[in-house]
Amino acid sequence: MNVEGNYVDEEVKVTLDEEAFVIFRMNYGTPIYAEGSTAYFIPRVTGELYIEAIAGDERINKTISITQRQSGGGGGGTDYYTLPDGTFTVTANGKEYPVKWRTALGALEKASKILGFSYTVEKKSWGLYVKCIKSKCEKSDGDTSGWMYWVSGSIPGVASDEYEIKEGDVIIWYFSRSMDDTPDASPYKIKITVSTGYIVGVEPSWSSTSSASSSHGTYTTSTTPEKFSKSILLLPDVEKIVELGKITEKIDIVSITLKSNRSKQILLEVYEDSIISAPGKIYRCFSIHLSDSGIEGVIEFRVSKEWLNLCCNPDQIVLIKYRNGEHVELPTELVREDGEYYYYKSKLKSFSTFAIIAKWKGFPLNTTDDRILRALEWLRTIQNDDGGFSNPNEESDIAKTSWAVMALAAAGENPNEWVKNNTSPIDYIRNNLNESIGRMGTADYARTILALKAADENPRNFSGINLVDMLKSKIKSDGQIGDFIYTTIWGILALKACDEDVNKSVEWLKQQQNEDGGFAWATGEKSDYDDTAAAIQALISAREPKDSEVIKKALDYLKTGQNEDGGFRYFGTSASNAASDAWIIQALVAAGENPMEWKKNNVSVVDHLLSLQTEEGYFNYTSYQTSNPGYMTACAIMALLGKSHPVKAGEILDILEKTDDSIVIPAKTTISKQTKTVLEETTTPETTPFKEAGDVKITSEITSESQETSNTTHIILIAVLVLAVISTIAYIRMRR
Repeated sequence: MNVEGNYVDEEVKVTLDEEAFVIFRMNYGTPIYAEGSTAYFIPRVTGELYIEAIAGDERINKTISITQRQSGGGGGGTDYYTLPDGTFTVTANGKEYPVKWRTALGALEKASKILGFSYTVEKKSWGLYVKCIKSKCEKSDGDTSGWMYWVSGSIPGVASDEYEIKEGDVIIWYFSRSMDDTPDASPYKIKITVSTGYIVGVEPSWSSTSSASSSHGTYTTSTTPEKFSKSILLLPDVEKIVELGKITEKIDIVSITLKSNRSKQILLEVYEDSIISAPGKIYRCFSIHLSDSGIEGVIEFRVSKEWLNLCCNPDQIVLIKYRNGEHVELPTELVREDGEYYYYKSKLKSFSTFAIIAKWKGFPLNTTDDRILRALEWLRTIQNDDGGFSNPNEESDIAKTSWAVMALAAAGENPNEWVKNNTSPIDYIRNNLNESIGRMGTADYARTILALKAADENPRNFSGINLVDMLKSKIKSDGQIGDFIYTTIWGILALKACDEDVNKSVEWLKQQQNEDGGFAWATGEKSDYDDTAAAIQALISAREPKDSEVIKKALDYLKTGQNEDGGFRYFGTSASNAASDAWIIQALVAAGENPMEWKKNNVSVVDHLLSLQTEEGYFNYTSYQTSNPGYMTACAIMALLGKSHPVKAGEILDILEKTDDSIVIPAKTTISKQTKTVLEETTTPETTPFKEAGDVKITSEITSESQETSNTTHIILIAVLVLAVISTIAYIRMRR
């Protein structure tokens, strides 16, 4: 396979030495198929383009990076994919060291920028040593394992920062179990080609779990998920039943029946896939792709009785399909059972990514639900003329606008389409980021990154700013991000959303769990329910097992925060509030728990949150107080739609009960977010430490007084006094 071209909106040409099926997948999205010895593809976005060709029993694949063509100028006049004739700096052992770009280490640095991964370096007596790339570090596969590099087929005898490369070199960074391993034996490698003009091409090879063995013993590596591929001839209106063989054991698909109205030769591909969130308890996830359209089918799948007996009933099982960022519930029929399995069938009118789930009853809401639409319509009214968001009658800022963007994405909306005076929330952030960046702190960087990721923007180069690097600069040697626990939580969420290595920060966060199982906003403080819910989401986003002890203890702590009215409090004995309800619901969704089952006096946390919605559509803070209605409403929308952090671009949790699998696109509406304030006695090291937490937290005795829960007139008067105090405080610290 020969591949030419790697720019957005320009032709990528694939040339093969024989006829083959060719599969293009941009950013591992929906496959596009071609056939022949020459194929073309025009990418419309930046990212990774996966190309695979299948001819008979042979297959070959390559991954190339797609970027915007740049004209040069600025930064030494170098293209994004070119190694310049100069130096950059790396940090090792707390010090900065200059490194020439045209070295083996410079090639790795350039590859890390192109593909968006991180690596760590240590200073040794003999030079700079690469300790970790992405999340793979030395000694993880034995005491002799670690990173090595080859150049054009041999191992140089010098440190990578000293080996100068030339045009035509091929550099392979690979993880080795011993000094005599070669790149071919490694499941982790990055191939970097340097062509004329020092143009860089990068081909990563990074897989997922399997085990292998060698003379050095057994070790865990990764491998591509097992894939079923078969070329099939379909005849007009004749059903073709395809049995999947041994992959059935992995994903529990029994068979796929295909039918076409005309003769055609097609390629069928089936493989295990992963979906982070779904509106129920996930049993299996997989993808089915065909090389042609206009084909209907029936899928028969099975669900283990042993699994069902632990959680659900047979009538809760449904097949859902993910397509164009939306997922749709398919008609699912229970057809038979045996001693081990229940067997189901679903009709398919098209093929994509699927999940077999046990659906929760009554949750999450659909984006077409009247309560969601009313909330969105109200939030539309508080978008400001500059495109940004704030509370009513306030000025826009990046923090509140970032919350709004995340909420819009949670509702399946494109933030770029929510405009006021021809300006969207993304435009507002772009127009104001440079001016605001000097006042932003750790949580601000993280929140803005999460908003940009939710909007499918690039936080590594947005308005000319690399927010990911700025956030990474806040990571301390022990893994803490910023100065507090909550800044570490937000940092983990944001960096993990950018596929950065957060393992050290995760370990630091887990060590901050209090004896009661909860997490506080800062070290040494008492646990609170909002920060515990946020910590659960951060840990699970970083692949902490949902059944781990730290998650189980945190969930047990959350249970102690449910009030008699079914709602949740922030801490102490405070009143149930919309923000805490929303955070707890999001944490439960992340942990695979059904929030409808978390009840007090037969009222669930979902019921309580819905009880706080007003006729106008916004959500009150408590049953007797309106505070920060924009933020409360946005939090409620995300939670009620079953979206935990980080919110992903293009995801919608609509469950549409239809007789076919067509998609209904809901009417467009708008959201904005707001904040909870925390007042502190002293200034902290964070430049702009925001806390959006619905409770008002004031120092000394005022705090406890203002947060006593009672509906009596006496307490209401105290609340009024507290609000008066708040208006006189010069330093307001919003931290979520």
